[in-house]
Amino acid sequence: MTSDQNTQGATIAAIYCRVSGTRQVKKGDGLGSQEARCREYATYKGHEVAAVFREEGVSGGIADRPAMKEMLAWLRKHRHQNPVAIIDDISRIARGVEAHWKLRGAIGSVGATLESPSIEFGDDSDSQLIENMLAGVSRNRAIGTACLILACCVKTRA
Repeated sequence: MTSDQNTQGATIAAIYCRVSGTRQVKKGDGLGSQEARCREYATYKGHEVAAVFREEGVSGGIADRPAMKEMLAWLRKHRHQNPVAIIDDISRIARGVEAHWKLRGAIGSVGATLESPSIEFGDDSDSQLIENMLAGVSRNRAIGTACLILACCVKTRA
């Protein structure tokens, strides 16, 4: 059986993992822990993980990312199987409201559904409100982290 085949009727899934800093790629296990959590979720939901896309050292503030493009192409290719895209947390898909909705729309436009162990995505107004708030909080955290890094650099040079 190849990774594209599915003999048990399970929904096929693609996992998307992302870390933004090269330090996170070299030290720590952010990508591995995200993938493990997504695999556990897929098993719980009865999904068959058919592909994993890892974004290493790329900011979530931009929507145009190599592994994201690869995942969208893969989802498009398998759209007849109604695939699922799994992310560990809303902050992994994007760090900001605009990028979040752009990528969520792109995932839907290629025939896939977005899922996460951290949030249940929905199309009703309450679900969209929660998504907007969480995407905004994610952006705020990214800005806060950047400010901390900048402050440390300034102190080091002084």
